Amino acid sequence: MNKILIQSVIHQRPVYQQSGRWFVLDEEFKWNLSTLQKDVFACLNKAFHIPIIFCDSCEANKIVSALGEEEAEYLQFASGVYWREVGIIFIFKFDDYLPLIETIFHELRHYIQDHIPYYQKEFELDKKRPYEERTTEQDAFAFAAYYLAKFTRQNSHAIPS
Repeated sequence: MNKILIQSVIHQRPVYQQSGRWFVLDEEFKWNLSTLQKDVFACLNKAFHIPIIFCDSCEANKIVSALGEEEAEYLQFASGVYWREVGIIFIFKFDDYLPLIETIFHELRHYIQDHIPYYQKEFELDKKRPYEERTTEQDAFAFAAYYLAKFTRQNSHAIPS
């Protein structure tokens, strides 16, 4: 998806915080976005350049629709989603810090999977499987659990409540 188009669509909405390609579109987001981004990338030892948008699922659907894609109804129950068709990660639940970190790791893993041929095939096969049996989900949950444990060890003194 065109980076300029994505930026344009995002900036048609109130942006409460921005750090690189991470955007907060919800005024109730209480974390320092720049610190959050730095801590996540430090734990992963890598920066990712995919847009991550913190908003509610209704706003995510509006953004995706403005980018010419079809809306999704299942989002109301999700904590986050990597929307492959538009190349954006949306995070919907961000009240609690550690679950937020875990969701970011989980969705970043889906982005990483999208660049690995094995998982590209699995994404298609997973569409026919129940959620808990999907290879990509099992891998993303394991990835997120590993990095959340690492994050907690590295930042135990500075995890906000």
